[in-house]
Amino acid sequence: MTLFYYKGKNSLCEEISGTFRAENKASVAKMIKNQGYIPIKIKKVKINSLAYMLTVIINKINPINIAVFCEQLAVMLDAGIDILESLSAIEKQTENGKFRNTIVNLIHDIRCGQTLAEACKNYPLIFSEIMIHMIEAGELSGELSHVLKILSEYHRDMVKQREKIKNILTYPSILGLVSVLVVSFLTTHVLPVYVNIFSSAGAELPKITQLLLYISSNAFKLFAIIFILIIISITAMATILTSREAMYRIDMIKLSIPFIGKLVKKASLAKVTRILCILISSGIPLLKALEVTSNTVKNSVIKKQLLKIHMGLKRGRNISEVMSEKDFPPMFVKIIATGEESGVLEEMLSKAASFYEYEVGIFQERLVTLIEPMIIILLTLVIAFIAISTVMPMFEIYNIY
Repeated sequence: MTLFYYKGKNSLCEEISGTFRAENKASVAKMIKNQGYIPIKIKKVKINSLAYMLTVIINKINPINIAVFCEQLAVMLDAGIDILESLSAIEKQTENGKFRNTIVNLIHDIRCGQTLAEACKNYPLIFSEIMIHMIEAGELSGELSHVLKILSEYHRDMVKQREKIKNILTYPSILGLVSVLVVSFLTTHVLPVYVNIFSSAGAELPKITQLLLYISSNAFKLFAIIFILIIISITAMATILTSREAMYRIDMIKLSIPFIGKLVKKASLAKVTRILCILISSGIPLLKALEVTSNTVKNSVIKKQLLKIHMGLKRGRNISEVMSEKDFPPMFVKIIATGEESGVLEEMLSKAASFYEYEVGIFQERLVTLIEPMIIILLTLVIAFIAISTVMPMFEIYNIY
C-alpha cells in the first residue's frame, strides 16, 4: 500500500489533514468523504525522500511516551474498559502536544470503523511498522493487551539503551569540547607567535604545524564541504532505498559485517520466534502467523527467507524441513523440529525466543561497552596531533638560534 498525505474540508469550513495508507487516491478520497469532508488535496508521500526523512526527525516522539501509552492502554483493556474510552482517558492525561493530537486522531479513525492497527498505519511518523504489525497480530489473536505490554517493554528497553549510550558519550563529549577550545586558543594566540618567529628567521614551520594551521584557518570551508557531502550521501541513500534490489544487497552486506551481522541475525530470530509464539498460543493458524510475522521483519534478506518458509508450508512441508534449507542456525532448526515432532511448538518457540533475547542482550552490552574506549582512543590521537603540532616548533627554534 502507498502512503498519501491528504487535506479535507466540510461545510463548516473545518479542515482535517493527515496521512493514510491506501491502494490509490480514490480510496483516500472515499475515506475523507466517509468522514463528512470534501477532499482538497491528496498527494503521494515519497517515503525515501530527504524531505520525508527530515519530517520524521522533526515529528519524532520519544519512545518513553510510546511505552507509557502501550502500558496504560494494556492496563485499561485488562480492566475491561472499551478501547475508545481507554484512548479518551489516555489522551486527557498525555502532556506531549503532538502525541495527544495523534491519540485524538486515532479515536476519530476508530469511530469511523478502523481497527487500532489500521488507525496506527495512518501515522507512520509516530508508530513504527513493527509496532503496527504487532498490534495487528494482537487484534487477530485477541491478545492485544499482552502484545501492548510486550511493546511497552520493547520501547522501555530502547530508552534504556539510549540512556546508556548518552552516559557513555558524556565524558568523550566533554573531552572533545575542551579539545576544540584548546585548539582555538592555540591557533589564535600561540601558533601566530611561532609563525612570526620562523618568518623573521627565514625558516619554515614543521609540516605537522603547517597542517594544523591550514585546518584551523580553513575550518569553515572544511565543515561546509563535509556538510554538503553528508547531504549528498543522504540523498543518494534515499534514492538507492527506493530500489528493492539495492535494499536487498545492502541488507546482505549488513548480515556479512563481523559482529553487527550476528547481532542483526540474532535480534531478528528473537523477534520472529517471540511473535510466532504469541500468535500460535492465541490460536492463530501457523500459516497466518508466519505471514504476519514476516511483515514485522525489517531486513529484506531474512524476510525473503520467511516468505519462502511460508510458501513451503503451503505446499505441505514442515517448518523445520524448509528452515534447514535456509540460512538458519542448526540449533534453532533442531528446536523447531523437536517442537513439531512432540506437538509443543509453542513451548519450543518460547524457549528459543528467550535464548536469543538473552544473547542479543549480551551482544548489545558488548557493543555499547566498546563505544567509549573507541571514542577516547580517537580523541587521544587528535589531542596527540595538537600537542605535537604545538611542541615541534619549540624544538625547531633551538636549531634556528
